[in-house]
Amino acid sequence: MQLGHCRFDISKGELINQETGVVWHLPRAELHVLTLLVEYQGKVVAKPLLESGHDDDSHFSSASVARAIFTLRSFLGPQYETLIETVKGQGYLLRHHRARKAPDNPGVNISKPLVFALLVVTGLAGILMASLWWFNQSSEAITPAQPLSLETVTLASGQQVELVLYSPSKTNNELLVEQSQQFIQGLQLCSVTIWSRVFLSLSHDKQVLNITLRGDHYGQSLIRNLKISDLRQPKQFVTPQWLAQLNICSTSNGRTPLSTQAQEANQ
Repeated sequence: MQLGHCRFDISKGELINQETGVVWHLPRAELHVLTLLVEYQGKVVAKPLLESGHDDDSHFSSASVARAIFTLRSFLGPQYETLIETVKGQGYLLRHHRARKAPDNPGVNISKPLVFALLVVTGLAGILMASLWWFNQSSEAITPAQPLSLETVTLASGQQVELVLYSPSKTNNELLVEQSQQFIQGLQLCSVTIWSRVFLSLSHDKQVLNITLRGDHYGQSLIRNLKISDLRQPKQFVTPQWLAQLNICSTSNGRTPLSTQAQEANQ
């Protein structure tokens, strides 16, 4: 992720100044704050979410968040510190655009023909680079995202259901695995079900569990997408009560009770 003249390496938790070569291994508070700002880039991130901490029940004070914002702006430098905007009474926002660098010598007057020539050259160079990038991209095979795990659940009738977990990271997936086991326990109570594949994934801040169910009912392909939010600690996205209302086993008419609609949006 490019932020002004700095590059944010999320996987390593590093902010790299590409002009000076300085690499800053972000402390916990700065890494947490910047990760959320990048994930919600262009949107206001509320202070309670920034203070929520990580899955180990840690919690950041408002002073820690403010200090993290200050140090991040300082590292970005005066030219790009406005990328992180304070939204009074709400939180912080990471802008999409970069702050423009002030000219080294404001007193120099560049003639309009020279400016036009520079714009033409820059435009042609951009077109050339875009063409080269497109050629390289089109010549390479597209690699699909690999699942974190794939498990086959066998029901009492012998029917098999595939459970697929997706995660952007190969570490710290205990919560996702735990919720998948809760879903498996619910499936194993079914004799048969209209669903043949279930996909589970967590949002980056681990506040929302995404579930996609695919199946077949009388020759008709079915798909259902669920989003469950849970701001509690510890989190309990999938519970036996919720699964009972969802009714993942087959029904006489292949439909899900209307009472589950509110649960799908917010548990």
